[in-house]
Amino acid sequence: MWKDLPLNQKEEYKRLILAFASLTGMFAQKSAEEDLDAAPIINSKFQETAFQKSFGAHAEDIGNTSYDVSVQHNGEKYLVGIKTFGIASGDQKIAQFKAKHDEWSEILEKIKVNARKATDKEEINSLNKELYMLLAKRIAKIRNARIDSARANIRGFLVEVNDNHVHSVYHVLMPSSKNEDPKIFVGETSYDKIDIDSISIIGCTGKNNPTNFFFTDGNHTYKYTSADSQLHMNFDNRNIVCDEWDVKYADDAHAIFGKIADIVYPKAEELLDEEEVDSSCNNIDEREIDETYCWTIWNKNHETELYSGFNSFFGTGSKMGKSQREQRINKLCSKYEEYIEYDILYEIRQGLNKFLLESVSTMDEKAQKVRLREYLVGLAKKTGDFDLRKDLYKTLYRPMDEMYIPIPDSAQFHKAHPNFFGPDFGKVKEGTSKLELSKEERRFNLVFEPSGDVLPAYITQDNGKAIESAEKQSYLGEWILRGVFQLDEYEPLTSKRLEELNINGLRFTKYRGSNDIHIEFIWIDEDNPPTGFVHRR
Repeated sequence: MWKDLPLNQKEEYKRLILAFASLTGMFAQKSAEEDLDAAPIINSKFQETAFQKSFGAHAEDIGNTSYDVSVQHNGEKYLVGIKTFGIASGDQKIAQFKAKHDEWSEILEKIKVNARKATDKEEINSLNKELYMLLAKRIAKIRNARIDSARANIRGFLVEVNDNHVHSVYHVLMPSSKNEDPKIFVGETSYDKIDIDSISIIGCTGKNNPTNFFFTDGNHTYKYTSADSQLHMNFDNRNIVCDEWDVKYADDAHAIFGKIADIVYPKAEELLDEEEVDSSCNNIDEREIDETYCWTIWNKNHETELYSGFNSFFGTGSKMGKSQREQRINKLCSKYEEYIEYDILYEIRQGLNKFLLESVSTMDEKAQKVRLREYLVGLAKKTGDFDLRKDLYKTLYRPMDEMYIPIPDSAQFHKAHPNFFGPDFGKVKEGTSKLELSKEERRFNLVFEPSGDVLPAYITQDNGKAIESAEKQSYLGEWILRGVFQLDEYEPLTSKRLEELNINGLRFTKYRGSNDIHIEFIWIDEDNPPTGFVHRR
């Protein structure tokens, strides 16, 4: 990426970063003489904003995404992870798996037990090789799913998954060490998924820490630390350098900050008149939030709804009339009576009758139907007949991309915020739960952040409890279920999956001067809820 970016933009970025680094003496907390030997200081947030300003990049470090910014140049889109660390520093944290620590505790305990039997690192590695491999693959699977989810979120649903014009890289600024000539080294390395098939175990970090270990996939070397459940990566600092900048320290950093104070907070006699101050603010290019609300995807018990919302396709009921369902069963069984053994086909018919023709009401009865469905699909798999398996999926499941975005306590939400999605979009007919406005009158543009893709959507279902695509419903289902949540076909969304991807909520925002509704996938700390948090009852 770095070599392809325009020279004038790189020079502007360099100028901004060096300007900040020149003020190192302001932060070094040393005497003036010692400041000259300090390592250059770079603020990571300033680094991100400087990158955005210089290259026209877009901030992506919102919600769930693994990336910090994205930048487009000559038809190529780069998803960029931005980091800063010393040129002489070691492995860097790239991911954390707090939610998985308890799940992996059994493996970690076995590693500890084996280590007690060993006399040195080599024996520890030999006894735990399979356990290290098992844990490394689990770590890699979740790490890869997070990257795929972030790429899908940023890329949006209008771009093909295998688009060769989307790349991911780490962009790194590495200050020189103390007592060296002050420099900043620019580094770049691939931001790859871990190649699970190529993983090899290097071994534990030390005899006293057998649950901390190294592994590699041939592209990068990783380290897992169990106490904080973190994944680190060796950036191979010296070998990824693609540019280096000499830093010149300001003679009097304090004086420079004093001048900034005079500009931003002038003394009373130097104040600008009110009109000048107001006009200077008109140049700020920021969207002003009109309303914003967020809520968790899971319910108040931290469980995802298994048969509705994002899991609508997993429902056990059918929208067909009973006679249609009977015809469907007869047609399917007749189609395969010459190809499938009589006993197996008979069992499938009996199962279909029970699943499609018998009504259920309780959660236990629905769970029994789910188990029956899995059993019938398993029977079809054993026959080896792909068409039978495909037909059973279509018969036993709703369309695999069927889903809607649920609005919690929708009746109350629409009463409290009647114009958020649109004027009276959630208003119901008196004495009913049916919406008063027609479908066309309940339409709005749903803008997915951070990709910026726009999808016509509408408020629907009883009490306006659902957001659905106004046109092709699979746009929502395919992108959100397969892309953002990285689910296989017919795989339900679970709380476990939300925790793995560090997504448990949605934020909806309306900006002043627009009727569009912007949606983001985010993580919500329910103990410290953000602005506009909608509590579930």
